[in-house]
Amino acid sequence: MKTLKELSKQKPAVLGTWISLTDPSLAEFVKWAGFDFVGLDNEYFPFDHDMMAQIIRTANNIEIPIFVRISRMDDISTLISTGADGIMLPCATFELAQEAVERIKYAPIGKRSMFGATRAMRVAGLDFKNYHKQANDRTALIVQIEDKKGMEDLDKILALEGVDLISTGRFDISQSLGVPCEGNHPKVVEFENEIISKTLQTGKKLLLGASTEVDAVELLDRGDISMIIVSRDIALLTNGMQTLVKNLRSRS
Repeated sequence: MKTLKELSKQKPAVLGTWISLTDPSLAEFVKWAGFDFVGLDNEYFPFDHDMMAQIIRTANNIEIPIFVRISRMDDISTLISTGADGIMLPCATFELAQEAVERIKYAPIGKRSMFGATRAMRVAGLDFKNYHKQANDRTALIVQIEDKKGMEDLDKILALEGVDLISTGRFDISQSLGVPCEGNHPKVVEFENEIISKTLQTGKKLLLGASTEVDAVELLDRGDISMIIVSRDIALLTNGMQTLVKNLRSRS
């Protein structure tokens, strides 16, 4: 199975979607649908450690890379030891990104706690020494720039060894810029484009979100976005059911 960092180097862009529900079989549906990776959203949805462990285990077993958007820094060690392939840090500042690097990466890049019997090591099929050698490349840190403070720190974040991918968050950006809920406002688009431009100039990769198929096509057509995460399970299920009901009722 390719790592998230390996996927980010592919052309054309690879596609993923968000899991917001607690049933581990959703990871299977994502894989069967043909997505390349999956994001587990613990920032907005109340997963406990056991729920996340089951979803991560399922993703590992069917060989689809999975990252977790965290709500607490203290969860990082548990999640990557369980087998998460990456961590997404929301609303990042330089200080938070630096702390995340220290928790995710082994020395000399970070200070990840060493333990010789993690599930992640066994999933990788490696002994402790070889897992330790490869872990910094196998586990990705995705940093979200979502407000003015993040933008102020962006140059320092981009220069920080151990930050692997940059992401954005249009609605948080809109709030920071004084135009809440207006994700397509010109100020928001300009702000995001500056993040994209600076990231590409440094050679780092981008993982951007698309709420709809139309948004995803626009990102694909750019040609410079490495990873695109499209919609989420609850929206895809609801939209599919609504379309079915609408089509059936139009015949009556």
